[in-house]
Amino acid sequence: MYQLPEYEPSDEVWKKIEAGLNKDVLQKAIGRLPEFEPTEEVWSAINQELNLHKPKIILWKWASIAASVLLIAGLMLYKPWESPDISYSQEKLDKQLLLSPTDDSQKQYEMIVAYCKEQTYICQNPEFKELKTELEELNLASVQLKEAVGAYNTEPELMAQLSIIEQQKADIIRKMAMKI
Repeated sequence: MYQLPEYEPSDEVWKKIEAGLNKDVLQKAIGRLPEFEPTEEVWSAINQELNLHKPKIILWKWASIAASVLLIAGLMLYKPWESPDISYSQEKLDKQLLLSPTDDSQKQYEMIVAYCKEQTYICQNPEFKELKTELEELNLASVQLKEAVGAYNTEPELMAQLSIIEQQKADIIRKMAMKI
């Protein structure tokens, strides 16, 4: 289809058209037009044509309402609206995986340091100093690993590493004690 440009006439044009419609000559011509009344058959044909289209619209409305009701009923039957089940579980804590609140190796190390304050000659030995440095590194590693493990350990691998570090600390303390 072609699209013609739109044009909106000014108010003056509309006023002239309205004035022209109200002229006596036009009113007399309208009065002389013949009147025509359609027969009953024409009116019934028009009504019948209108009634054919009207039930289709009403039929579609009722059909869509029925479909909606069936859809909602189907959803309710398929997925009943129940409250969700509540479930819980318990975990038992393995006592072996808990960290000991006291560090025995630290107490033993402090006893050796206290002894070194009295007997400085033994603690000045380079081999003893090396053992002391190694023990301090293991203490630092132990503290960091304990922080990573936390209060409730769930990682057996971390506990195994911590156990190895504690054994190494015990060995070094034993060697230090033998030097004294």
